[in-house]
Amino acid sequence: MRDQVQGRPFSILYLSSAINDAIALRSQLRNQGLGAHVLHADSFETALNQAHKSALDVVLIDFGGQAAGLLDALASDPSARALFEWMPKIVLADVDDDTQILPLFELGATAVVLHESRLMPVLIREVLAALTMQEKILLKKQLAGAEMRCQKLIDGSSEAVAYIQDGLHIYANRAYLDLMGYSELDDLIDEPLLDRALGESAARLKNFLKDEEGTDEFELKTEGGDHIKVIISASPASFDGEACLQLFVARKQQNSVEVEEQLEFLARRDLLTGLYNRNYFFDQLHERLELIKQSETEQGVLMMLDITNSAALKKMIGTTGVDSLITEFGKEVEALVGGKGLVARHGAYSFLVLMGKADLAQAESMVRSLIGYVKDYIFTTGTTSVTVNVALGYVLLDASSPQNGMELVDRAERATNKAAEQGANLAERYQIDLKTASDTEQEETWARCIKEALKENRFFLAFQPIVSLQGHRDTNRFEVFLRMIDEEGKPLRPMDFLGRAERGDLMHSIDRWVVLSAIKEIHAGTKRGERIKLYLRISEQSLRDEAFAQWLVSRLASVRLPENLLVIQVRADMAGYLLKHLENLRDIIAPLGCGILIDGFGEGAEPFRLLDHLKTREIKISRSLLENFSQEAANQAAVAQLLNQAAGRDVQVIVPNVEDPLTLQLIWPMGVDLVQGDFIQSPRNSPEFDFSQF
Repeated sequence: MRDQVQGRPFSILYLSSAINDAIALRSQLRNQGLGAHVLHADSFETALNQAHKSALDVVLIDFGGQAAGLLDALASDPSARALFEWMPKIVLADVDDDTQILPLFELGATAVVLHESRLMPVLIREVLAALTMQEKILLKKQLAGAEMRCQKLIDGSSEAVAYIQDGLHIYANRAYLDLMGYSELDDLIDEPLLDRALGESAARLKNFLKDEEGTDEFELKTEGGDHIKVIISASPASFDGEACLQLFVARKQQNSVEVEEQLEFLARRDLLTGLYNRNYFFDQLHERLELIKQSETEQGVLMMLDITNSAALKKMIGTTGVDSLITEFGKEVEALVGGKGLVARHGAYSFLVLMGKADLAQAESMVRSLIGYVKDYIFTTGTTSVTVNVALGYVLLDASSPQNGMELVDRAERATNKAAEQGANLAERYQIDLKTASDTEQEETWARCIKEALKENRFFLAFQPIVSLQGHRDTNRFEVFLRMIDEEGKPLRPMDFLGRAERGDLMHSIDRWVVLSAIKEIHAGTKRGERIKLYLRISEQSLRDEAFAQWLVSRLASVRLPENLLVIQVRADMAGYLLKHLENLRDIIAPLGCGILIDGFGEGAEPFRLLDHLKTREIKISRSLLENFSQEAANQAAVAQLLNQAAGRDVQVIVPNVEDPLTLQLIWPMGVDLVQGDFIQSPRNSPEFDFSQF
């Protein structure tokens, strides 16, 4: 308590028989660093004289048995009562009997000190109480004066103002009376505002008055019967000491740019804190997610900051104090984030932060700044100071993130709850747990892994030789297979990631990587003196994409491959419904050293009709015709027929899935051109094979 009194001047009237008592007390207070002014009075008359001349804060009576008489005189004399009634009165009494002490309290003593050793803390307590009372009285006077001035301003204002309590008018200024068509205030008092609302405005106005704060547009009917459109802004207020709503009512002006701008501003803002509101925040989040998805490289961060000790704060500073705290705290957070992001109020005690351009390192730096600020933050209202506890959850946004803003906020909230469970003022990054993840989260995780694999060069090609049975050794042919290594260095099967890459719209990037890697291998072979021909697969997504076709042509034109060393394999069923597109693609890539092969050929009644339209020089027989080939006479006959027809058209045939020596023995006499399969060699990490053994 002494700290609260230090630096604040105060006066004590010391009633005693000896002036030295007052001098000694003043010295004692000054020695403790207190700015005390101690006046002395040795009688009731002297005390009145001192009170008239000087402002007093506390009365100290040390008159032994005469103390009761002095207290009685101070309370009963009219002139004394006006001066001393509110003032704390301390009595120094050398008594220990309640029968002697209680009468002193009844006569107006606020404290009775039995031993001088206890005087100082009691005196400081009463001085603090007196100073606090004086401040309260002063503030009440200032408030009354401010309300009076505000009332005069409202009365003379050209803006229409009304006070509403329980839906009824309790006051309105002249501008409001004129707007609503009333000549006298008495005609308006106790009339329900809702009775003036027209059409759908009635239901909205009813809800609007319940919300107690906001701005909206309504249609009202005046006393004269006119229909007017008005903009009403509401806020909590008091009138004659009673809680009510204060309404500012403005007639809507057609084509009023200023009003429209104000409404647009209010539509974006939270009315309590002035921060952006949730609706505007979600609009901005959606726009940013679209930009991130389009760029494929940019990142952002979504954060949720939740005040976790709101219940305790409400007990200490009340609802109004908490509202002030939230407003101040939100503004401080907005200032700390600055131009790096957008801050909005989310829930009653939570905020959202969107950093549109930020990677993980920048996000973690902002998280540390926010948590560090919170730890040092102190809010003071009146004489009460409080600190806040928060939990912070954040989500990294990238091209793989869902486009649903609500889903992302839910993730941030889950991370926030997890941080809150671990303690006060902690942060948690949201990370997908594949054990409990939804299908959407699993797809998102895979998409992110595939992108990281592309960035970190964790894709590689595997090569399976395609061997000529006719003794052609001028070209080393390989089919290219795609492989991927996970974060732990383990290879993944294509079925594990290709389907997910297609659903994640990532095949365009993968296909381009495959093409570029294949071209590098062809050039590397040329430098070694080898003529390498590679057969690769391109996804349907890329084959349908005009942009991919343009990119492929541009790339092939720049590298200038020798004739027909790169071949794109297209499934026969896909070629059937992409016929026109593939014809155009074949015509523009053929001169650039790239061809098209029909894969899975031979199924259906008339497979060669496809070649009448899409004229290619190579086909690969369907793998289904090679299953159990040594035991299936029908398959053997079908393959032989395909080979004869292909020879008549001068089309080169590749027979895949040669998995055993018997299959090789059966197809060799049929005049097949090229074969491949695990019996010859399974896919390897480099294009190496001894073609001379065939």
